Amino acid sequence: MKIYGNKPPEGPSGSSGTNKVPKPPANGNSLGTGRIPSTDKVDISGKGKEIADIMAAVNQLPDVRTDKVNQAKQAIESGSYTVDSSKVAQNILKEI
Repeated sequence: MKIYGNKPPEGPSGSSGTNKVPKPPANGNSLGTGRIPSTDKVDISGKGKEIADIMAAVNQLPDVRTDKVNQAKQAIESGSYTVDSSKVAQNILKEI
């Protein structure tokens, strides 16, 4: 099957097996509202709702954990902050 978009195919080979779909009346549907009734419906599964709730909770969390930042600042100022150079080297090698 070939799809040609909104324009029907041209030529003798393009018209075989195609059926024209009649257009709706100019005044709209049989109800006279001028609009075609829509029957589209979207249902979100339970998992989708759960994910949306979790995402809403995550979006309310602060970007910076000030308690951790203040704790690191105090450790640096007091001189008790130590860096394990072998762990730093291992993590650098993991990234390469």
